[in-house]
Amino acid sequence: MNNEEIFIKANKALSEGNYGEFIEYCTDDIKWINVGGSIFNGKTEILKYISSSYDDISFTTEDHIAEKDTVIEFGQIVFENIDNKKENSYCDIWKFKNGLIIQVRSFVI
Repeated sequence: MNNEEIFIKANKALSEGNYGEFIEYCTDDIKWINVGGSIFNGKTEILKYISSSYDDISFTTEDHIAEKDTVIEFGQIVFENIDNKKENSYCDIWKFKNGLIIQVRSFVI
């Protein structure tokens, strides 16, 4: 599988709530950076983060660009909770190393 194919499978797992499957596509020392917010390091921290916060999130990938060891994804994300619903645009930069995700840098506007 190339990086774009891994991105598609990992992103699908994430959007469907299959967090254990998503984490299988990651390096042990993966870093997830929410620009202007939190940074999570390693599979354990990231699994805890996505398991606790992604249940109230839905996202739609509008497009992506794959080049060498990077995939840039952009789309729409919806944050839902009991009190309100907030829609935003996002851009995620996925970095790969040896066929695994080593970093996700997420910009939400």
